[in-house]
Amino acid sequence: MNAASKQTLNNRFIAALPVDVAQKLSRHFEIVPLQRGAIIGRSGASVDELYFPDSGMISLIKPMSDGRTAEVGYVGIEGMSGVAALLDMKQSAVDRIVQMEGNARRIKTSLFREEMDRAPSLRQLVLRYMSYAIDQLVQTAACNRLHSLRQRCCRWLLTAHDNENKPTFALTHEFLALEMGVNRTSLSLAVGSLQKRGLIRYRRASVTILDRRGLESGSCECYDTLRKMGERIYPT
Repeated sequence: MNAASKQTLNNRFIAALPVDVAQKLSRHFEIVPLQRGAIIGRSGASVDELYFPDSGMISLIKPMSDGRTAEVGYVGIEGMSGVAALLDMKQSAVDRIVQMEGNARRIKTSLFREEMDRAPSLRQLVLRYMSYAIDQLVQTAACNRLHSLRQRCCRWLLTAHDNENKPTFALTHEFLALEMGVNRTSLSLAVGSLQKRGLIRYRRASVTILDRRGLESGSCECYDTLRKMGERIYPT
């Protein structure tokens, strides 16, 4: 990685790598754009590459046999996409779709696994992140079952804001409906209620966060729970 890429290093997993491991892996990372809507992995396919977002978000989408889908997790600047492949899971259980554009560092899964076998410190970091990823899936499943659509919209918008670190970002009704596992009509009602309360402004497939504290108050407990989970997996 060149000097310019190091200055934009936002991924917390990569930032937490031990110095010796980071030096060995750095020459294998490739900086790639994350284009909104791009499918970087399919359910049932092998995971040959790992993605570490420096900005943007990758949604983990579970497709059902009847064509319906639901988001079961996401990957942002806190981690990596494809971590299950590091534990010998041959096929992905989810579709991995770029929800918010940005950029990421990409590496061959085989190269990363080779370094894991050599470096116990890297293996421990991966296991901590895997524990977080499992907790995230569990929390999301409970959230989807127990909390209202408006609460879940608030949670997701807060998470998106954390990953973008700017008040305005691109977002379509289609993708947000996919995230929530609902139809566009229901989603429009939820988004409209947030806009009427002055919490957000939505226009031309973009969202502007106007009142973050209001979103935090309107969100369910899951946003704060997931944020604290993420803070625990990395050394201070």
